[in-house]
Amino acid sequence: MPMNSKAGKKDAITQSSPRTFIWIVLLVVFLTIANIAIGFMQPKEKINGEIWIINRVVSGQTVEATVVSNPNMTVQRVRLLGISAPLKEQSPWGDRARQRLSDLIKEQKVILEFDVKQKDNSDRLLAYIWKDNLLVNQHLVAEGLAIADSYAPNVKYDARISRAQSKARLQELGIWDTQNPLRLSPRDFRRQLSN
Repeated sequence: MPMNSKAGKKDAITQSSPRTFIWIVLLVVFLTIANIAIGFMQPKEKINGEIWIINRVVSGQTVEATVVSNPNMTVQRVRLLGISAPLKEQSPWGDRARQRLSDLIKEQKVILEFDVKQKDNSDRLLAYIWKDNLLVNQHLVAEGLAIADSYAPNVKYDARISRAQSKARLQELGIWDTQNPLRLSPRDFRRQLSN
Protein backbone atom coordinates (compact mmCIF):
# COMPACT_ATOMS: atom_id res chain seq x y z
CA MET A 1 0.00 0.00 0.00
CA PRO A 2 1.53 3.38 -0.99
CA MET A 3 2.27 5.85 1.78
CA ASN A 4 1.04 9.47 1.67
CA SER A 5 4.19 11.46 0.97
CA LYS A 6 3.31 14.40 3.30
CA ALA A 7 2.34 12.15 6.18
CA GLY A 8 5.43 10.07 5.56
CA LYS A 9 7.71 13.11 5.76
CA LYS A 10 6.05 14.34 8.96
CA ASP A 11 6.34 10.94 10.60
CA ALA A 12 9.93 10.65 9.43
CA ILE A 13 10.81 13.95 11.10
CA THR A 14 9.13 13.16 14.41
CA GLN A 15 10.24 9.54 14.53
CA SER A 16 13.77 9.72 13.14
CA SER A 17 14.92 12.62 15.29
CA PRO A 18 12.72 13.41 18.30
CA ARG A 19 15.47 15.71 19.57
CA THR A 20 15.25 17.84 16.44
CA PHE A 21 11.49 18.07 16.81
CA ILE A 22 11.81 19.12 20.49
CA TRP A 23 14.41 21.75 19.59
CA ILE A 24 12.13 23.17 16.90
CA VAL A 25 9.24 23.38 19.35
CA LEU A 26 11.48 25.03 21.97
CA LEU A 27 12.78 27.49 19.38
CA VAL A 28 9.23 28.46 18.36
CA VAL A 29 8.25 28.93 22.03
CA PHE A 30 11.38 31.00 22.70
CA LEU A 31 10.78 33.25 19.66
CA THR A 32 7.16 33.78 20.69
CA ILE A 33 8.16 34.78 24.22
CA ALA A 34 10.93 37.04 22.86
CA ASN A 35 8.47 38.84 20.56
CA ILE A 36 6.09 39.43 23.46
CA ALA A 37 8.92 40.72 25.67
CA ILE A 38 10.18 43.05 22.93
CA GLY A 39 6.66 44.45 22.59
CA PHE A 40 6.66 45.39 26.28
CA MET A 41 10.11 46.94 26.04
CA GLN A 42 9.27 49.18 23.08
CA PRO A 43 9.63 52.82 24.05
CA LYS A 44 6.36 54.64 24.55
CA GLU A 45 5.32 57.17 21.97
CA LYS A 46 7.58 60.21 21.92
CA ILE A 47 5.56 63.26 22.86
CA ASN A 48 7.06 66.66 22.14
CA GLY A 49 5.29 69.00 24.48
CA GLU A 50 5.24 70.98 27.70
CA ILE A 51 3.80 70.18 31.09
CA TRP A 52 0.75 72.25 31.96
CA ILE A 53 -1.81 72.21 34.77
CA ILE A 54 -5.48 72.24 33.80
CA ASN A 55 -7.20 74.93 35.87
CA ARG A 56 -10.70 74.69 34.44
CA VAL A 57 -12.64 72.77 31.82
CA VAL A 58 -14.75 75.23 29.83
CA SER A 59 -16.38 72.77 27.41
CA GLY A 60 -15.79 69.39 25.84
CA GLN A 61 -13.12 70.94 23.62
CA THR A 62 -11.76 73.92 25.56
CA VAL A 63 -9.81 74.18 28.81
CA GLU A 64 -7.93 76.85 30.74
CA ALA A 65 -4.39 75.94 31.73
CA THR A 66 -1.12 77.26 33.11
CA VAL A 67 2.33 76.14 32.01
CA VAL A 68 4.27 74.53 34.89
CA SER A 69 7.61 76.08 33.89
CA ASN A 70 6.18 79.60 34.30
CA PRO A 71 3.42 79.68 36.95
CA ASN A 72 3.33 83.50 36.81
CA MET A 73 2.17 83.37 33.20
CA THR A 74 -1.50 84.20 32.72
CA VAL A 75 -4.00 81.39 32.34
CA GLN A 76 -4.32 80.36 28.70
CA ARG A 77 -7.38 79.06 26.87
CA VAL A 78 -6.59 75.85 25.01
CA ARG A 79 -8.71 74.28 22.29
CA LEU A 80 -8.24 70.56 21.72
CA LEU A 81 -7.09 69.79 18.19
CA GLY A 82 -8.71 67.29 15.86
CA ILE A 83 -12.10 67.23 17.58
CA SER A 84 -15.34 69.12 17.84
CA ALA A 85 -17.43 68.57 20.97
CA PRO A 86 -21.14 69.32 21.28
CA LEU A 87 -22.10 72.65 22.82
CA LYS A 88 -23.82 72.77 26.21
CA GLU A 89 -27.04 73.68 24.38
CA GLN A 90 -26.86 70.30 22.65
CA SER A 91 -28.22 68.53 25.69
CA PRO A 92 -27.24 66.06 27.03
CA TRP A 93 -24.14 65.66 24.85
CA GLY A 94 -22.42 68.98 25.59
CA ASP A 95 -22.58 68.46 29.35
CA ARG A 96 -21.42 64.86 29.04
CA ALA A 97 -18.39 65.83 26.95
CA ARG A 98 -17.43 68.64 29.34
CA GLN A 99 -17.89 66.42 32.41
CA ARG A 100 -15.84 63.56 30.94
CA LEU A 101 -13.02 65.92 29.98
CA SER A 102 -13.13 67.37 33.49
CA ASP A 103 -13.01 63.88 35.03
CA LEU A 104 -9.97 63.03 32.92
CA ILE A 105 -7.78 66.10 33.41
CA LYS A 106 -9.12 68.88 35.69
CA GLU A 107 -6.52 70.16 38.18
CA GLN A 108 -3.98 67.66 36.86
CA LYS A 109 -0.66 67.91 35.12
CA VAL A 110 -0.85 67.08 31.43
CA ILE A 111 1.38 67.47 28.40
CA LEU A 112 0.25 69.92 25.75
CA GLU A 113 1.63 69.01 22.36
CA PHE A 114 1.44 71.66 19.67
CA ASP A 115 1.31 71.14 15.92
CA VAL A 116 2.04 73.50 13.01
CA LYS A 117 -0.26 76.39 13.97
CA GLN A 118 -0.26 77.17 17.71
CA LYS A 119 -3.17 79.64 18.00
CA ASP A 120 -6.57 80.08 16.42
CA ASN A 121 -8.37 83.30 15.43
CA SER A 122 -9.79 83.59 18.97
CA ASP A 123 -6.24 83.62 20.42
CA ARG A 124 -6.70 80.18 22.00
CA LEU A 125 -3.77 77.78 22.02
CA LEU A 126 -4.32 74.74 19.80
CA ALA A 127 -3.02 71.51 21.29
CA TYR A 128 -3.24 67.79 21.74
CA ILE A 129 -3.56 66.90 25.42
CA TRP A 130 -1.75 63.88 26.81
CA LYS A 131 -2.58 62.45 30.24
CA ASP A 132 0.08 59.85 30.94
CA ASN A 133 0.08 57.95 27.61
CA LEU A 134 -3.54 58.72 26.77
CA LEU A 135 -4.24 61.12 23.91
CA VAL A 136 -7.26 62.81 25.49
CA ASN A 137 -8.50 64.27 22.18
CA GLN A 138 -8.69 60.78 20.68
CA HIS A 139 -10.18 59.31 23.85
CA LEU A 140 -13.17 61.67 23.81
CA VAL A 141 -13.89 60.66 20.22
CA ALA A 142 -13.42 56.96 21.06
CA GLU A 143 -16.06 57.26 23.78
CA GLY A 144 -18.51 58.93 21.40
CA LEU A 145 -18.38 62.29 23.19
CA ALA A 146 -16.82 64.34 20.38
CA ILE A 147 -16.53 64.24 16.60
CA ALA A 148 -13.30 63.97 14.63
CA ASP A 149 -12.81 67.41 13.09
CA SER A 150 -9.64 68.23 11.18
CA TYR A 151 -8.09 71.65 11.80
CA ALA A 152 -5.54 72.06 8.99
CA PRO A 153 -2.60 72.49 9.00
CA ASN A 154 -2.70 70.74 12.40
CA VAL A 155 -3.30 67.18 11.25
CA LYS A 156 -0.66 65.15 13.11
CA TYR A 157 -3.14 62.76 14.78
CA ASP A 158 -6.07 63.03 12.36
CA ALA A 159 -5.78 59.40 11.23
CA ARG A 160 -5.79 58.11 14.84
CA ILE A 161 -8.76 60.25 15.78
CA SER A 162 -10.69 59.22 12.63
CA ARG A 163 -10.10 55.53 13.40
CA ALA A 164 -11.39 56.10 16.94
CA GLN A 165 -14.52 57.71 15.52
CA SER A 166 -15.13 54.80 13.14
CA LYS A 167 -15.00 52.35 16.04
CA ALA A 168 -17.30 54.50 18.20
CA ARG A 169 -19.82 54.72 15.33
CA LEU A 170 -19.76 50.97 14.79
CA GLN A 171 -20.31 50.40 18.51
CA GLU A 172 -23.00 53.13 18.60
CA LEU A 173 -21.31 54.85 21.53
CA GLY A 174 -22.39 58.22 22.91
CA ILE A 175 -23.48 60.60 20.16
CA TRP A 176 -23.66 57.66 17.73
CA ASP A 177 -26.33 55.86 19.77
CA THR A 178 -29.13 55.12 17.27
CA GLN A 179 -31.78 55.50 20.00
CA ASN A 180 -30.59 58.98 21.04
CA PRO A 181 -28.12 60.36 18.48
CA LEU A 182 -26.65 63.82 18.22
CA ARG A 183 -28.91 65.42 15.60
CA LEU A 184 -26.57 68.17 14.34
CA SER A 185 -22.79 68.24 14.29
CA PRO A 186 -21.31 70.88 16.61
CA ARG A 187 -20.20 72.86 13.54
CA ASP A 188 -23.70 72.85 12.01
CA PHE A 189 -25.24 73.70 15.38
CA ARG A 190 -22.93 76.73 15.73
CA ARG A 191 -23.91 77.89 12.23
CA GLN A 192 -27.59 77.54 13.12
CA LEU A 193 -27.07 79.64 16.29
CA SER A 194 -25.33 82.40 14.35
CA ASN A 195 -28.16 82.73 11.80
